[in-house]
Amino acid sequence: MTETTILPAEQRRPRKRRASAAPEGASPETLRAQGVRTRNAIVRVARKLLLEGGPLEFSLRAVALRAGISVSNLQYYFPSRPAVLRAVMEPEMGMYLDALKHALESSESPLEAHEAILKRAISDARNTKYVALWRHFLSFASTDPECAKLIDGWYDTLTQELARLIRTINPKYDVAESLHVAALLIAMADGLTLQLGTMGRKHSYLDGLEERFLSFANAVVLGKVPGPSKR
Repeated sequence: MTETTILPAEQRRPRKRRASAAPEGASPETLRAQGVRTRNAIVRVARKLLLEGGPLEFSLRAVALRAGISVSNLQYYFPSRPAVLRAVMEPEMGMYLDALKHALESSESPLEAHEAILKRAISDARNTKYVALWRHFLSFASTDPECAKLIDGWYDTLTQELARLIRTINPKYDVAESLHVAALLIAMADGLTLQLGTMGRKHSYLDGLEERFLSFANAVVLGKVPGPSKR
């Protein structure tokens, strides 16, 4: 009769592997299929929660509860609230830059591509969900350096690419001038967003604002609006 060796209880029970925190915003390529689905679900839930409740309702606990997972599981993918927010906003930024890249590489004339970008800006300004996401993100960026860095990088890329298109339309602009014009157009688009993207703003002076924006933006690019005097 073979003697059975009885191991101590702590040796018989397989130890649970503790999930170590993944790098912030862990790349989907490094995660297993289930992990990818969980990460994507977290981002979708966080986006919806942010739109419904704004920054005051946006917390790791609230996101985890809505996603049906524990806070510790959520933190495996996103260790902080700004990390979740960045994952929500990065696709929004990417889509806008992709649209700009598509316009630059299309068979349309440079001026037509520029007008398409301006019309995209107007469409975004009218999109209350898009505007709400940006406003919430900006509120976080005022205190979170990583959010601020993401916005700065996005604006810099957008400005550089738009300036390149402007120089193609109007070769009279040098690099510095085209960057100024690009920054001005982006500032105008941001201002348009604040005017049109706020729900409930129905003032009569907003009628026709989009057309005036397009007209002025095209005039600036074509050099029909005086620039700063050169000393």
